[in-house]
Amino acid sequence: MPTGDVFLSRLAQCDPGLAARMVFHATGNPAPSLSGVALVVFWLGDPLRQKYPDCYAEAAGIAQAARRRGIALLNAPEGLSNTSKADQSAIWAKAGIPSAPVRCVSSPQELVRAFTEFAGPCFLRGNDTHAERGLRVLRSAREAHVAARALPGPAALVRIQDIRAEYRAAGAPPSSLFSRFHHKARAFVIRGEVKASHLFFSPDLAVGLSNSLFARESGPKHALLRRSGFRQSLFADLIAEDLAYFDTPVARKDVLAGAVAALGLDFAAVDYSLRPDGSVILWEANPFFCLPPGEESVLSAERAAVARVNASLDWMAGCLSAALPQRLAS
Repeated sequence: MPTGDVFLSRLAQCDPGLAARMVFHATGNPAPSLSGVALVVFWLGDPLRQKYPDCYAEAAGIAQAARRRGIALLNAPEGLSNTSKADQSAIWAKAGIPSAPVRCVSSPQELVRAFTEFAGPCFLRGNDTHAERGLRVLRSAREAHVAARALPGPAALVRIQDIRAEYRAAGAPPSSLFSRFHHKARAFVIRGEVKASHLFFSPDLAVGLSNSLFARESGPKHALLRRSGFRQSLFADLIAEDLAYFDTPVARKDVLAGAVAALGLDFAAVDYSLRPDGSVILWEANPFFCLPPGEESVLSAERAAVARVNASLDWMAGCLSAALPQRLAS
């Protein structure tokens, strides 16, 4: 995950004092000394206990030692174990956080039963993964039975929430990107503070970078078409919406911050969609998120990605500094 190295490189340039105070412990090494440590930050893959039990045990030991010393923690191991799709959904439902219903299915019978109970189209995806590789859309009982017969192991069944259909039903203009395509927004949440990251559109129900219109428009074929004037309007609209999202205060930041806190986390990238009535629906919180260098972002120049990534990194550094005990923050 490049995020850590990208962050540290930027921090060394902009706040060398804070960078010099950081000490790193790599999983699998002898237990670190906590002498002189004011804050412990866990930057680990998740869901931690489910996917990396040995790492979880080590991190839990470090957290316990830190708590005995009264040292503050960010993203404690227990919180990092709450992000499997079904667990996350259950926690959010109990907390009243608007999100898509998810059920963990471990057998063909459970999959068929859950699909019937959800009474509508669903995604079938990994329960312990953030990537969307292997995701399937199940639209009918027949498709559910076929998928059940090939179920390789525990998976997550997610009730599809078609937000594009909501915009169309609400009378959004046909020219609106939100009524033409599906979308997903991402925001960073750190200790209750929220900062916008990006807004992607896609013709597919499950929206990610790989199937986004930005990925398609970045290819040489579409670049050539734009130079001839074809699809230039769509491209301009996509860029404008993404830039406006980044520059505008995040809508319902209280919901996003509450969702991260409900999971027992201090920071995460939250993926969600904006509903036509101004509310939001959350898809997932990812505490081990990817933020590549701006130069490597899709359509970097057009999206002003270098400046945006640097601004995000500087904001994260400020949040990290603010997490230090007051007497040690300067």
